[in-house]
Parts: sequence; structure tokens; C-alpha cells
Amino acid sequence: MANKQKRITVESYIFAGVILLLFAVFVWRQFYGFNKNDEIFYISTVYRFFQGDAMLVDEWNNVELFAFITYPLYCLVRLFLDSNEGIVIVFRVLYLVFQVMVSAYCFCRMRRFGWVRLLPALYYFVTTPYNINALSYNTLAFGFVLLVLVTLACPEKPKFYDFLLSGIFTAGAVLSNPYAVILFVLYGLICTGAFFYGLRSWNQVPEVLKLKNYLLSCLGAFMIFVLFVIFLFSRAGLDEILECITYIVMDSERQRSFWEKFARYFIRIHRYYKFLVYVTSVLLLLWAADRKKRIAPSVYLLAVCAAAVPYIVYYGFFWEMVGINYMLVPLVFPGLTAFLVSEKKDYRLFFCWYLPGLFYTLLAHFATNTGILTVSASCMIAASVSFLLIYRAVKEQGRIRWLSALMVVLFGVQFLGCIWQRVVYVWGDEHLPLLSQEMTEGPLKGIRTSPENRKLYEEVLLDMEELALTSEDKLFVIGIAPWMYLNTEAECAAYSTWETLETDPLIPVYYEIRREKLPTVVYCYEYDESILETEFAHYFINMGYEPGAMRHGIVLLNR
Repeated sequence: MANKQKRITVESYIFAGVILLLFAVFVWRQFYGFNKNDEIFYISTVYRFFQGDAMLVDEWNNVELFAFITYPLYCLVRLFLDSNEGIVIVFRVLYLVFQVMVSAYCFCRMRRFGWVRLLPALYYFVTTPYNINALSYNTLAFGFVLLVLVTLACPEKPKFYDFLLSGIFTAGAVLSNPYAVILFVLYGLICTGAFFYGLRSWNQVPEVLKLKNYLLSCLGAFMIFVLFVIFLFSRAGLDEILECITYIVMDSERQRSFWEKFARYFIRIHRYYKFLVYVTSVLLLLWAADRKKRIAPSVYLLAVCAAAVPYIVYYGFFWEMVGINYMLVPLVFPGLTAFLVSEKKDYRLFFCWYLPGLFYTLLAHFATNTGILTVSASCMIAASVSFLLIYRAVKEQGRIRWLSALMVVLFGVQFLGCIWQRVVYVWGDEHLPLLSQEMTEGPLKGIRTSPENRKLYEEVLLDMEELALTSEDKLFVIGIAPWMYLNTEAECAAYSTWETLETDPLIPVYYEIRREKLPTVVYCYEYDESILETEFAHYFINMGYEPGAMRHGIVLLNR
């Protein structure tokens, strides 16, 4: 018992030391890179709710529910900051804190796996979709889904509070990605089936499949739902929400048939991981055909790991575009193979973590229009448990040195590639060595970017300074410049702070329904005077707006 306690203590010290070192490296990295769209959109969305806008009424972007989670954090930050100056770097660090908390929780709940639990816990910490270090609907969903699955799969004997926690985490996942509710519903159907099966047999139903425990999860989720409803109806009535909800679910970017989206999921995986798909398929067929199991498990593990490593190396160190996403997929294949060839299978790991994590990649694909990018990023969840499945299978083979060495290579290149990508890859800006200019004011204060981007940023801030926006103004930005909303106390007058083009048909619809949202200032970012000849400009000019030219766009004023 003393030796076990000592081992656990050593593991804890190692985990704490490594995560603190990585945290310091990643904090340093947070000061580099000007993300003009995605990252600022996440913060500007919650900022408009801080200003008093109503969710599902004033904001029409269909991913807005994630802001309910980040809203308390934003309010906490504003207790110490009287403006949004430097808010971006603050939220980047908050995201790292969120990652540390999720990693630490996972590490603690995986105690029954011994030292190897270090790997999935740290693996989550070194990954992040697109290398965008922000509390977004993607990062929050991945984190909460991982928390749910770890809570159900890892404790030796789950307690009642585990199921309450899983419900709370599920609520967070659904707020971040509403498609995640399908996982929760399927879990409920399985528990219901297990309940009726248990009534007709003497077989003991596992704790995670007992209907009473699922109802505890429902209670946990309901607690968050109550808070959400209170927040929602404190600012808007049911009639207003119902009037706007139709336009919120209108999303031409994601309007594809079910079967088209379903087929594209597999087509895209095949396109980017063709050889690995073929090798794994052949191995699975061999395993199914070899009923006497004459082929040693080590042969399967050798083949699938040898097929996976080149993909990890290629996407981790040589792929130019978002390799930090693509390199997460290969580890999923050895995880499946390892489970199948193991003699003593951990069914709870597989059915409560691996399979739901894999299924979530399909849900993520349905929820977005970014194709393989989001699918690959969400593979982090299934890849995390693959560490445990592979280690278990290799350990069963005894002291086969070459197999252990292969496992070390597989895990090593995965971690090194993730850390390398996390440090050097920059989403939406120049390469890291070119980010030499520090921005000294506004929401991106303290962040380094390229000379060109710094000049653009400062000139747009000068434009806003000349406009002299106050809290009495209402700002509408055409184009991709959500940081403009963060740099002013003016009310957001757009149906979303995400990219809005002049051809967007929802613009006149929004102002017809939300007349009080008509802007006093329309800033057309990076447009020239030709926009004044468009139907969009005439819509405002006919209402008395005065056009004018600025450094980085055209402005329409009605003050």
C-alpha cells in the first residue's frame, strides 16, 4: 500500500512538473499572432451580452450558446479591467487555465491506470484545434465531452456524484455544440434498454448503464438548463425568441442533405489517410477471419503503428496548413486495433470513451462546414483513450522489446509533433519569426504580429478614434473585423459579429424585426467607394445615412 501511494505521489509530481513547464511555454506563445476573425469573434460575442444584448434575439449566429459559459468569466475579468484593452491576451491565458483544469481532472479520475494516465491527460493539454487558443464552441465542446467520457469510463466504481457531474459536463458540451445532445439521448436509450433487460434476467447491469444513474445525469444537466433559462428570459420574452429563432437556424453554409454530409465524413477521412484506412481494414478482416487467433497480436500492433507513424510525422512536422488538427487522426486507428487484439478487454474504456468519442467526430462534422478540419480536431477525444488501449495491449504481450520501442516511437512523435505545432504554427498570421511588432493599445494590446498587420490594426483604430464612438452609438461592421466591436463602448448593431458581407440577405430582415438595432455607424472594412453603388449601401443611404471614406474602408453615418 505504501509503495502504491508512493507511486501515485511520484506520478502526481511528474504530472504537475510537466504541465507547469508546458503552461509556461504556452503562455509565452500566447503573445504572438493576430487572429483577425475566429478568436475575436468568440470574445466579441460574449461582449455584446455583457453590454445587455439578449441571446437568441439580438444575436443570430447559431453557435452563440457557448457564450453562456464564457459570460461569467468575462464579467469576472471586467471587475478588474475597466475596458477591453488587452482582453485578447487575458482570454488566451484563461483558455490555458481551462485546459489545465480539464487535464488535472482527467489525471485524477484515471487513477486505476497507473502511470500511463499521464499520457491522455497531457495529450489533451498539448492539443488545441487550429492552434486557436480561445474559449470557443469547439474547444469548450471538446473539453466537456472529454470530461463526460472520463467521468463515466475511468472511476473503478462510479458514485452518484459522478453521474451528477457527467450531466453538468454534458450541459456544457450541448451549449457549445447542440449536436452533442444526440450522444446524451443515445446514452439514455441504452440505459432504458438495459433497465428492461435487467428486469428479465439475473445479469447485473453495470453502474454506468443503470437508469437511475442516467436520471442523476439528467438532474445535473437540468441544473444548468435552469440557469440558462433564467439568463435567457431575463432579457427577452418568448414571443421575441420565437420570432427570431427561424432566422438563427437559417445557415446556408451548412445546408447539405443528411446523406451527403454522412458520406463526406468517410470520403474525407479516406482522402487524407488512405493507406492507414486500407491497412487497418485488412487487419480487421484478418482478425475476424482468424478464429483460432494464430496471428500474434504483436503483428497487428506492428502493422497499424507502422502505418500510423508516417502520417503523424508528415502532418506534425511537414504539413503547412493546420497540421495540429490533421495529426490527431492517426492514433485513433491503433487504438481500435489494440482493443480488438487484447485478451483482457477493458469494455468500459471502449464503450464509454472510445466509441462515443469517435461518434462525436461525426456529430462535429454535421455541426460545421469546415469538413476534415473539425473532424480531425475532434479526434483528440478518441485518440486520448487510444494511449490507454495501446499500452494495455502492448503490456499483455510481455517483454517484446521491439514492440515496446515501437510504442515509445508512436507516442513520442505524437507528443513532439503536437508541442511543435502548438508553438510554431500560427493561425491567421505570418510565421512566428516574422511576428516582431507589438501592438500597444486596444483589445490586442501586448500581442506581437507582422509589421503589415500592426499597421492595418493601428490605422483601423485611428479610424475609430476619428469616429469618436460613444455608448450612445450603434456600430455595424461589414467584413471581417470583429475587433472593432471590442474597441468601443458603442452597442453592437449587427446580427452577428462574425463576417457579414454586403450581399447578406439577413441584414434588412434583422433591422425590420429589430428596429431599435439600426446602426448610427456602418463601417465597411476594406471596401472602396464601389460599395456605394450596391443595394446594401442604397438601403442605408435612402434612410438618410451619409457616406464617407476612411483609411481602411467606407463609412455610413446617421447621427
